[in-house]
Amino acid sequence: VFDEQALGFKNFTAFLHGAVSVGVICAKRDEKHRGNTWVDLPEMAHRLPAEAAPVPDEPEADDSKDPSALVLVAGAAGTRSAKYQLANQEGEDAGGGSVPRPIKLGRWALWDAMGRPRTVCAPMVEQSELAFRLLCRKYGTDLCYTPMIHSRLWVESPSYRREIFSTCGEDRPLIVQFCANDPDTFAAAVRKLDPATCDAVDLNLGCPQGIAKRGNYGSFLMDDMQLVYSLINRVHTTCDIPITAKIRVFDDLAQTLQYAKMCVDAGAQVLTVHGRTRDNKGAGATPADWSLIKAVKEHVPVPVIANGNIFHNGDVAACLEATQADAVMSAEWLRRNPALFNGTAGSETGGLCVLDISSEYLDLCAAHPCPISFIRAHLFKLLTGISGGLQNYPELRQALQDAKSEAGMREALEELRRKRTAAGFGPEIKPLPKPLPLSDRSQETKPLPTPLPSPDQSQATKSLPTPLPVPEQSLETTSIPIPKP
Repeated sequence: VFDEQALGFKNFTAFLHGAVSVGVICAKRDEKHRGNTWVDLPEMAHRLPAEAAPVPDEPEADDSKDPSALVLVAGAAGTRSAKYQLANQEGEDAGGGSVPRPIKLGRWALWDAMGRPRTVCAPMVEQSELAFRLLCRKYGTDLCYTPMIHSRLWVESPSYRREIFSTCGEDRPLIVQFCANDPDTFAAAVRKLDPATCDAVDLNLGCPQGIAKRGNYGSFLMDDMQLVYSLINRVHTTCDIPITAKIRVFDDLAQTLQYAKMCVDAGAQVLTVHGRTRDNKGAGATPADWSLIKAVKEHVPVPVIANGNIFHNGDVAACLEATQADAVMSAEWLRRNPALFNGTAGSETGGLCVLDISSEYLDLCAAHPCPISFIRAHLFKLLTGISGGLQNYPELRQALQDAKSEAGMREALEELRRKRTAAGFGPEIKPLPKPLPLSDRSQETKPLPTPLPSPDQSQATKSLPTPLPVPEQSLETTSIPIPKP
């Protein structure tokens, strides 16, 4: 199914004129995208003008404008009608269909192809690998993101591509996330990705960590809207895979709405909105602001995924109602409980044994190998904080740390099971706290009772790729000229 938003009005009109003259078109969608869809185009003929609409004259270039500046080209600033593009944009599509674009699914057609997901596993560095994604999918997660991929390393290193990304037939729908700060490198990275292996690619505009600051990517691109526009638009206009974006909010509502709308105008087909600012992070973070997510949802014409404050299964419905978003995303709390989205009454894990879930994860790791450090970090997160968990048995914690294989970790897991049984511990269900009122949720950012820090986590940033080089044009922060309409 093609739509006006995916093709641009001119391409869409020309496509329908040609298709209507033929009569009926059949589009067969891949089985991974849930069967076949038939479209009778003559039924859509009422959308066409009697004659082809005249192409409006291109506005004369204003040489006084900075070609890299982001400008308002239609509508009123701060309103849903606002439309942004780069000044004097040449050879690139400004989002209005002025040049041919790769034909691909966009916006709601893409959302439909992904099965209109409701629950989403967030992109997590070294933690949302294939085995963990499959575990989450088994227990209610509809859509998954890969770990963040370094775009320059993806372009340059075949071994990095083999190590960082793997998938299988059951791993759909799937969005592959990249970090980038150079449009050409980002587009080159996307072109090296097989379109058959995913549903879309995502630009990481949300990471607030120090390594992102040093590499000039993630949420630290919020200060350079021209660069953000160019990154999204270059992939949107030159690559065969739809692009989405994951953003954080500003303290100022008007700036947040402008930022979100600019991302959509650049070509983002889906927006994920984390309801926290760049500085609102870490152990002292305050709750995500769902009202800002709702404001963005009302402001943009694309599917919106809400991120933040999803600690328990009951939070899913509460967040969807409060934000009117199309789906919810969880990261840290999904790592603590891969069955968070299970939805079964009785407990937060739906009555599931966390030791059994850990064993299932090891089975998936055996079938879909990943670095041993990934496995160790997941097991520490799952097994620390339960009654009679690793915090009670330092020797088992050390054994897990020292294990060099999946088999060694399984042995430590089974020894933990035996010790818990001998000590008379009750049901092996992870005792997550009950949801707190939203006003009290700042307490939720604190760790579970007496968990010990994972030995791997202290080294997490050391194993990340070399920070991205800072493009010359991003060394200076320029103002964004928004002329009055």
